[in-house]
Amino acid sequence: MSSSIVRTDKWTLNPSPAAKSHLDLTVREYRAYCKALSYVVMGHWAQISEASSQCAAVEKLMHQTRKNPHPKHSYFGKRFYKFPSYLRRAAITFVCGQVSSFLTRYRTWQSGDRKRRDAKPPRFNPEAGCYPALYRGQCIKFHNEFDVAEIKVWNASDWVWVKVPVAGLRQRHLLEHSQGLSPYLIVKGGKAHLSVPFKLHPQKLASDLVCAVDVGINTTATATIVSSGGTVIARRFLHRGTDINRRDKVLGQIRAKAKLT
Repeated sequence: MSSSIVRTDKWTLNPSPAAKSHLDLTVREYRAYCKALSYVVMGHWAQISEASSQCAAVEKLMHQTRKNPHPKHSYFGKRFYKFPSYLRRAAITFVCGQVSSFLTRYRTWQSGDRKRRDAKPPRFNPEAGCYPALYRGQCIKFHNEFDVAEIKVWNASDWVWVKVPVAGLRQRHLLEHSQGLSPYLIVKGGKAHLSVPFKLHPQKLASDLVCAVDVGINTTATATIVSSGGTVIARRFLHRGTDINRRDKVLGQIRAKAKLT
């Protein structure tokens, strides 16, 4: 069975002023939902952590259905009107992870395992800077050429679909061995983009030998042939004047490009 890795691409969005406002409102609404949910999960963590499905256990506490007409925390149905079910489950997964992580760190602190004797206890922050995960088909749809994304957004009164042009994207979605996962909507600094993770299943190399090159910053470049077991087969130091000049020129170009992003 081939191994898999996950890599994330940044797909720049070019929304209209109205769409940009709705994207920002969507992130704010999602964060408000996660904050309110944090108190529920923290207060009932003993029973939630023991449940076979944490998501189902949390939904029973706050989501009204025909089989669950009187949830204990009815606030959510009143405050968060028609909150999409897929966003609700994404929020539950995120918040459960936050609470579990905090309680683990707090128990570690209580046990005396600290970097310093006077280290203060960890503090739970419900104001987490999270972003909504957009499930494909339910919260986001892409056109055939991936030049337009239809996103379900909050417009301050209802959840609606808006079309947003995709201004820039990489090519991982075209790879045969890539599997697109749910993208995250990122709105920051007046700009918006999608953080799109891909699960990749790269093909195994025919040879078990790899050539690794360390270009060096202030030292000579080194080229090494390494086997899959970590054995160094051969090594060569590149220290000629022409090589050093070429290296310095390329590194200068890299530094100039890095300052632009």
